[in-house]
Formats: sequence, structure tokens, C-alpha cells
Amino acid sequence: MESSGQLSGAQGGSAEQHGWDRNFFLLFLALCWLGVIMGFAPAVSGRLAGKADYPAPLLLHIHALAFVGWMVLLSAQILLIRLKAETIHRTLGLVSFALIPVMVVTAILSEVHSQQFYVAKHPENLQFFIIPIYYVTAFAILAGCAIALRRSHSAHKRLIYLATSVIVGAAYGRWWGGALAKMFGETFWGTILYTFTGFNMLVCLAVAYDFITRGRLHRVHVIAVPILLLAELAVSFIYHYPAWPPIARMIIGR
Repeated sequence: MESSGQLSGAQGGSAEQHGWDRNFFLLFLALCWLGVIMGFAPAVSGRLAGKADYPAPLLLHIHALAFVGWMVLLSAQILLIRLKAETIHRTLGLVSFALIPVMVVTAILSEVHSQQFYVAKHPENLQFFIIPIYYVTAFAILAGCAIALRRSHSAHKRLIYLATSVIVGAAYGRWWGGALAKMFGETFWGTILYTFTGFNMLVCLAVAYDFITRGRLHRVHVIAVPILLLAELAVSFIYHYPAWPPIARMIIGR
């Protein structure tokens, strides 16, 4: 790994390391766990109390364990970097080769199962199906790119940051999405605000940090962030498009 004063054009012209990086990623980790706990604790406690809408199939348990596993892996990896245990960090990272496909497959199948349960009583919920599809797709692409570019440390850690922000953004949506929906309504922009505010908050934090510490955006942010913002517009368009619910119904087989 290069020294903090070196610049790498191949890695987007950003300094490989900065003295604040360790604490910045520790802050990011804390924000991730906060979102996950606040977003999913009510649903978990409800299930444990027997108040869930439907019994959790084995698939849902695997899905939950896989996503918690990602957060635990991220925590361990950040800790290992702080301890300068880079060899163990690289070895442990191999777990993601198996974990990411499990996360993607179980997330989609779990949402299909949920949609199949709700479609009879709440057919309007079919609109929502595009949101988890987007989350899973964005996570898979970003995490896959992070693995592919794992030898480029600056690109790798930013892609991991963005990939994790996608799924943590979903947790933040569970936490405060309902309140934002009441404030802004089910409009085109309202859907974007109550769905993606958590994710966009984390992205703004990363972009601002690049500017403050490097004076410019890393190539990962230059390429990925505009695409992700455009994808949010596309998701809201599909969410409100009348032809989408029948398509979603065909996908779930109902």
C-alpha cells in the first residue's frame, strides 16, 4: 500500500491513504450499525414476540444471517485495518466471494415470498417490489466491482462503502421512511426522499470527505454516484408507472 503522500493516477488521482481515514471509516461503521439496529430491531422483536404477519421460512432466516454476516465481516475488516493486520484482512475478505451471492439470491427470493403473501390483501404493495430489486442489483454490482478491484485499495474501499450504504440505506428507510412518507407523500420526489435519504446521506458524507481530504473526487465517486442518483429517478418512475404492478405480479407468479 502506498504512503499517504503518494498519488495514484490509476486510482482516480486521490491519495491512497489519509491520516483521518481510520476514524472516518469507524464513523461510517457506527452509522451503519445505528441504521441496521434502528431499522430492523422492531421487525425482529415483533417476530420474536409472535407478532409477525407470516411465519418466517428458512429462506428468510438465511437472508437475515447473511446480511448480519456482511455487517460483522465489515466490522472485522475495519478493525483489522486499524490493527494493521493486512494479511488477515485480505484472507478474511475471501469470505465475501461466497457471502455476496447468498445475500443477493436470498434477498430476492425473500422479497418474492413476502410479495406473494401480501398481494391478495394489499395488491398496491406490488409497486414496492421495484425498490428491493434496485437495492439488490445495486449492491451486487458495487460489491462485485469491489472484489474485482480489490488490488486497488482506494477504489476497493470506496466501492465497499457504497455497496454497504445501499443495504444500510434500506435499513434507514425502515427507520424513518414512514415519517418522511407522511411529510412528502407518495409523489415522484416524495418516494425518492423517503426511500433514499439514508443512502444519499451516507454518499454525501463520502463525497464531502473526499473533497476535504483529497481536494477532489475519486474516480469511483465520479462514475458511480451519478449512476446511482439516476437509478433513483428510474426507480421512482417505475414505482409510479401503471404498467409496473402487472409486471411485478408476473414476476412473483401471482
